[in-house]
Amino acid sequence: MCVDYESPLARQVAGDVWSGLSRAALAAGFTKTTAVWESMREGRSERSEVPTVQVFAIGQDRPDAVDAVGAPDGADGVLYAMVVAVPNRTNPLAGSLLYQGVGRLTDAGVKAGMVEPALLHASPLECARYARRLLERLGSV
Repeated sequence: MCVDYESPLARQVAGDVWSGLSRAALAAGFTKTTAVWESMREGRSERSEVPTVQVFAIGQDRPDAVDAVGAPDGADGVLYAMVVAVPNRTNPLAGSLLYQGVGRLTDAGVKAGMVEPALLHASPLECARYARRLLERLGSV
């Protein structure tokens, strides 16, 4: 999970998405899930293991974080989650921010069908539904 830690919205939504993912994975029979949390604004670490899902969480309150969205060589078989965390009162520009994030991923070589975009509120229920959707998509990858 790559999170813009400078955004309180992004931190909260990322936590809710991770909680939803871990619960959904357990319910689906996965006994081990691992997450690597990294800051979008700092250099990301090199990993030998390619993640199954790469989540990017930015907040509507810090739109400049979209510049840090990217994928090294658009790894095959990786599902990318592009999440823009929005407050209760969503700014009309949030959709544009989401579009920019998806564009940065596709420009890096990720197939558009491998990106699951979402505007999410800091709501455990809403984030859990999104997490279940990610796991459903993984089953078809």
